Amino acid sequence: MLPLHDILVEQFKSEFGEDLLHCEIRNRPEGVKRPRDQRSLWLTFHRRHFHMAVTFLSRFGAPHISCPMASREYEDRIDLIYPFTIYGGTGNYMELPVIITAQVPRDDLRIRTVTDIVPGILFMERETREMLGIDIEDIPDERRLFTPGNLPPEMKPMLETYRGAGRGGGR
Repeated sequence: MLPLHDILVEQFKSEFGEDLLHCEIRNRPEGVKRPRDQRSLWLTFHRRHFHMAVTFLSRFGAPHISCPMASREYEDRIDLIYPFTIYGGTGNYMELPVIITAQVPRDDLRIRTVTDIVPGILFMERETREMLGIDIEDIPDERRLFTPGNLPPEMKPMLETYRGAGRGGGR
């Protein structure tokens, strides 16, 4: 029987075909007394397929966020990196990391929320909206988390382009 990560790779490739922009299983050694490899699945989609990808992932178990979201900026896009895990069976170390990257074009900074699938992601999506200026469509709570209400709308404290122009901010 194939490990769940390998099954997920086959299933995602079958379901999404060329819409799956990148797919990779990464192995990372961990542990000292009982060393083992931590396997994680890395998937990349354009933002228009992101919600469908998280919905598809939920067929294999209830996904939850395992740590804070990250982002990476490029000239033409911002990648939102969502670190999910799903439960993969019985025994120790059975949470399976599945990292899904959504590519969001810089000229249209918006993406659909996944709070309808993973409610616990609300705070991270609110932070992404506030700090990066990405419009999270259909987000159930649009309140700010960290910045005051009188912050100018063009100020996006976590954007490299904003910080690189000498306008403050920081990670």
